[in-house]
Amino acid sequence: MKLLKALISFIVGTIAGAVGSKLFGSFGAVLGFVAGGVAAWWVARRVFD
Repeated sequence: MKLLKALISFIVGTIAGAVGSKLFGSFGAVLGFVAGGVAAWWVARRVFD
């Protein structure tokens, strides 16, 4: 279950980072990856716990 949560977090963080990169450049990529990871962690926690 922990591996599934980590996978979901990584995928959502990567997608958010790519979108942030397109919109805001390098800084947006980092910010999008972090924000996406936190959001995915929260969703995974709510769904699987």
